[in-house]
Amino acid sequence: GVSNDGTVGKIERIGQKALSTSCGAGIGAYKAIMGSASDEEKAFLGTKDFQEEYIIAKLRDRLEPIKGQPSSNETVTFVTNKMYDLVWEMLRSEINAYTTKASFWDETTEVTLLGGIVINRGHGDGVPGGEDYYQPLMLKSLTKDGESDIYGDVFGDFPALAAPHRNAKYV
Repeated sequence: GVSNDGTVGKIERIGQKALSTSCGAGIGAYKAIMGSASDEEKAFLGTKDFQEEYIIAKLRDRLEPIKGQPSSNETVTFVTNKMYDLVWEMLRSEINAYTTKASFWDETTEVTLLGGIVINRGHGDGVPGGEDYYQPLMLKSLTKDGESDIYGDVFGDFPALAAPHRNAKYV
């Protein structure tokens, strides 16, 4: 998310007076990995939130390039992209598990995959609601004969950050 003042990773929410984190899981993992989590946040980790622990474990090495940098719009954007990579890899693994089965294509002719990042804008009390955005990063069609990258046909030129996802293969 992006707040009305342009802060990446924070948004206004109805019922809350202050900005709040737009992706709690990603930002929580980022704080834990960078060592900036509060004592309360640290006490919670490892006791109740196994999904967050998984994200931290999978994200830790991916955040090495920004280790030691102060939190900024750029670092939070980097974390967001690495979270997308993590989800994308999990999804791709699940898709591979099914599409490589001999019987999968008996009743299925095509699987279309669209991946991207939702950019929420603030909608807090007394704050005019911003327009939310969707940034597509990948669009592929899978058939028994292979896969086709159809991003360009649908969206035209793609942003540079979409390139790794467009080049990823399924098998």
